[in-house]
Amino acid sequence: MRGTRRALLPAVFLAIFCIPAFATGCAGEPAREYGVFLGIGADRADRLDDYRLVVIEPSEFSAAQVAELHSAGTTVYGYLNIGALEEYRPYHGRFQDLALDVYEDWPDERWVDVSSSPYQSFIVDELGRRYAGMGLDGLFLDNADVYHLYPTEDIFQGLCAILQGLRTYGIPLIINGGDSFVVRCMEEGTALSLFDGINQEAVFTSIDFENGTCGRQTEEASAYYRAYLARAKDYGLSVYLLEYGADGELSKEIDAYCLENGFLWYDAAGWELR
Repeated sequence: MRGTRRALLPAVFLAIFCIPAFATGCAGEPAREYGVFLGIGADRADRLDDYRLVVIEPSEFSAAQVAELHSAGTTVYGYLNIGALEEYRPYHGRFQDLALDVYEDWPDERWVDVSSSPYQSFIVDELGRRYAGMGLDGLFLDNADVYHLYPTEDIFQGLCAILQGLRTYGIPLIINGGDSFVVRCMEEGTALSLFDGINQEAVFTSIDFENGTCGRQTEEASAYYRAYLARAKDYGLSVYLLEYGADGELSKEIDAYCLENGFLWYDAAGWELR
């Protein structure tokens, strides 16, 4: 996996984003304030029990099932991959001519040319409308990192066009990763007009895809991400962390960091996010 005017946000969004993260304990016992579960379907909805804010794969749930989660007091965000194209998606063939390089460590996924108007329209007018119509409370937008790999004006403006289009549905938008894109938006003063918050993976932990293990992030990379998150916080963006397999000692360190800064974080057992 990977502004001029702030939109009015639903009350539940404000309630979630104004609370601090709470202690997790250890890996396998994530904080119940926030969880990312892209690897499960509605048949495993019990995994979402007791979480206040969850991110799900919308294609695996129905509007009725989202409503059931709402009735249990859960705020539900839907995952939407805006910057890369996965082979297993039913619309892959429709846009495969826009595919760019293979996504490192994800051989069934390729970066996509977001400057394409038909692709922008598909994301906004088809997927965006469908997901908003399901009653989702917000969207978790992945792979704005395409701008880091292809730092052209066309790619930047393509991402902006997608975000502007999704804004029309009146639900919060969270950018997962995409620090190069986010930083430029902050520098240009447009970030809050386009999205509401960011999620950053692997601030304190790291994934070794070759060996299938999780470990501690390098100090250099961790320091970079923490400076980036501090800048986003100061700008007014909400901040989330997605970590992988943090042990008990590291979990306490992340807890303290998030509590101090008012961030929410989730400790996934693996990158499958089940």
